[in-house]
Formats: sequence, C-alpha cells, structure tokens
Amino acid sequence: MRRGTAILAAALGAAAGGALVKKVWLEKYRTQKEELAVANWERDLLYTWLLLEQKDANFGEYFAAHGFHTIGIMGMNQEGRRFYEALNGQEDVTAAYAVELDNFSAVHERLTVYRLGDDPLPEADCVVICDVAGILEKQEALRKEFKGEIVTLTAVLAWLLEKHQIKPWDGAIKDWPAGGSGKKRNT
Repeated sequence: MRRGTAILAAALGAAAGGALVKKVWLEKYRTQKEELAVANWERDLLYTWLLLEQKDANFGEYFAAHGFHTIGIMGMNQEGRRFYEALNGQEDVTAAYAVELDNFSAVHERLTVYRLGDDPLPEADCVVICDVAGILEKQEALRKEFKGEIVTLTAVLAWLLEKHQIKPWDGAIKDWPAGGSGKKRNT
C-alpha cells in the first residue's frame, strides 16, 4: 500500500513539476518573441529612415503639408532624439517640448521633458510618438492629456515613402509599415 502511494505521489509531483517548467519556458518564449518583434520593427523603421535620407526627403514636407508648425515629441529614446536632430535645421517646424509616459529618467539638453499624467502639456499643433513599442497605449494616454493631433513616426515615414514614390524595387521594405500582415501594429 505504501509503495503504491509513493509511486502515485511521485507521478503527481513529476506532472506538477513538468507543468510548471512548461509554463515558465512558454512565458520566456513569448517575452523573447515580443522583444524580437520590437527589435525587427525598430530595424525596419531605421532602415526606412535611412532610405528616405538618401532620397533627400525631410520631415518638414510632412508637417508643412498637414499645417503643423509646433510639435511635441513623445519618446526621447534613440528614435526621439534622432527625430529631434532631424528637425533641428527645419525652418517650417519646431519641436516645442518632449513627453514621456514610462521613461521618467529621460532628460534632454535643449528640450523640456514633460511627464504625461503629471505635468500639463503646453500647446502644440501635434505630438509625434517616436517609440516603437506600445504605441496604442501611448496614443490612448496622450489623448487624455493632449487635444491636438497625434501622429506616429511610422506614419510620417510611410507618408514620405508614398510622397517620394519609393517602392520595393527602390529598396523600400515591401508592405511597410504593416509588415505584410495587414493588421494594425501595436509595436
């Protein structure tokens, strides 16, 4: 009797341990898959940006066509800082301030960085979201605090690709920014 109970307990313990290991590994796999998707998206964004620079496209074209003169920049990481530097020489558009939702240690040497939800945002024609992850959540949070137009860096780059008629045979990534999925991306 004791031997049968011990075998049953060992079998149940092995099954529970196996389920736990499976859960841990699946969670790790999902996290790595999401991180890889964000890294690939960032690579495609920067490649597209470089392609547009080689074709002498500039961000002022987008903002002039849409009537935006002062903008806020949301996300002062790599893309946001690079975007600010690209705007720095433009006559038609000025970056008025920066906004951060989840990076509370962000500072900039020339722009005031406001904390979304903590600081009231000054007036601007639009805010450009320069982050590559969590765009939908950031748009939602920004809509609560900002009444102007909200655009993404991806949308600006896609508009410039279209305006300059840069096609896949010119080096553009096919179906970018949708990534070929046809779905709206949250990354």
